[in-house]
Amino acid sequence: MRNNLIRSTGGLMVVLDNGFFSSFDCSHRMGAIFLSSFLIQILIVAGFASSVRRPNRYGPAVEMLDEGPFFTRRRIVVWTVWGIVFTIASGASALLRTTTAVLLDQTSIVETSCTGPFASEYRLDRAKVGITFGHESEWLSKRPLETTYLAVTQKDKPRPIFIHLKGRPGAKELQDLAPEAMAEYARYRSSHWFR
Repeated sequence: MRNNLIRSTGGLMVVLDNGFFSSFDCSHRMGAIFLSSFLIQILIVAGFASSVRRPNRYGPAVEMLDEGPFFTRRRIVVWTVWGIVFTIASGASALLRTTTAVLLDQTSIVETSCTGPFASEYRLDRAKVGITFGHESEWLSKRPLETTYLAVTQKDKPRPIFIHLKGRPGAKELQDLAPEAMAEYARYRSSHWFR
C-alpha cells in the first residue's frame, strides 16, 4: 500500500486509504455522483426495455405492428414519472456520506468525508481503538483479496472507520498500528496463494 504524507496543523499525516472520487471537492463529487447514478439508472432501464423487445437472445426482435406516435400523453406521463424517480434516487445517492480519505497522525485516525456538498471530519483516538481484520464473504466476490479491510472501532464513538486493503501488502504504518489484525491479513493472503 503506497502512502502519501500530507501536512496538517497537527504535523504530518499519513494517507492510509483514499475514498470514492477522492480528488474531487465535495460539491464536484456530489455532482459527479448525481450524474453517474442518473446515467446508470437510464442504462438499466434501457437494457430492460431492450430485453423486452428481444426476449430470446437468439430469436427475432418483437415487431410492434400498431406502433403509434412517439409523443403520446401516456408516454409523456411514463417518462416524467421515470425522470422524477431517477432524480430522487440520484439526489439521495449524491447526498449520502462518502469517504474522502483515512489519515493517520501521532494521536488519531481521521476519516475525512463529504455529506452532499459539506466536508466533515471524524476522529478516533489511537490509544482507545480496537482494530480487527475483515473481508466480504468469498461467494460474493470473484476476487476475495480485493474486499479485505481493517475495521477501527472506539467504544465511545458511534461508528467504525474502515481501511480498505484492496489486496495489497500492508504499509509499515498499518503493521505498527495493528500488528495482530495485519498478521491475520497476512495469513488470509497466504491462504489465497499471495505473500
